[in-house]
Amino acid sequence: MEPLVVLSDVHGNLEALEAVLARVADLGPSRVYSLGDTVGYGPNPVECLRLARQRFELLLMGNHELGAIRPSMFTFNHEADVALRWTRERLREAGEIDGLEELQITHLEGDMLFAHGSVRHPVTDYIQETNGWGLSTFDDIVQQLERDFTGFRICFVGHNHKPFLATREGFIHPHEGVSEFCVTDEKLYVCVGSVGQPRDDDPRACFVVYDGEKVQYHRVEYPVEQTAAKIRAQPLPPILAERLLLGY
Repeated sequence: MEPLVVLSDVHGNLEALEAVLARVADLGPSRVYSLGDTVGYGPNPVECLRLARQRFELLLMGNHELGAIRPSMFTFNHEADVALRWTRERLREAGEIDGLEELQITHLEGDMLFAHGSVRHPVTDYIQETNGWGLSTFDDIVQQLERDFTGFRICFVGHNHKPFLATREGFIHPHEGVSEFCVTDEKLYVCVGSVGQPRDDDPRACFVVYDGEKVQYHRVEYPVEQTAAKIRAQPLPPILAERLLLGY
């Protein structure tokens, strides 16, 4: 198959998005799929959304898009709620809020399923190793991987802001020197990490390239101090700037 770029969680970080698109241009793939949360947290929601609509072949609904158009459906933490209220006003002023209603929740293409969160709850569920309220346990993940009714073999997700593969055998984390993984016939989740707000102690933007046989993770440096300064210049929680610098 033609190599496919899959990314997620841009979160209004224009500098990170532009750096990723520049790397994609160097790599050569023409198709870019986004798994949602193009907005939220970051200082450039309108610019990122417009660029995403121009450049992405697929743009899914994330919980921040859904929260922007249906604020009563979610309870966000204080920082996320403040940022989302600010984001909602910027989108409304720019005439971009209504277009969010048109975003797909999931996309099935051949044996590939694309969602923001998980198979069970495509917008809100987390695929991660920590058990807790609203989070998938490993048993949950195995059960979802073994279901046949969706017709998928490989499911790409974002939402957790951390890159890893979840298989029946356990979790596989990419790191320096080990960023490429051969895909077998077993079902698996591919968590693509985050472009605009990584949370794996690495501030570089993250995305994957999939060619039908292997998944390759890419990390991209961008002027994070510039994005952090723009956050501090707006009525946004300062912690959103600090976490970008540390990647948490």
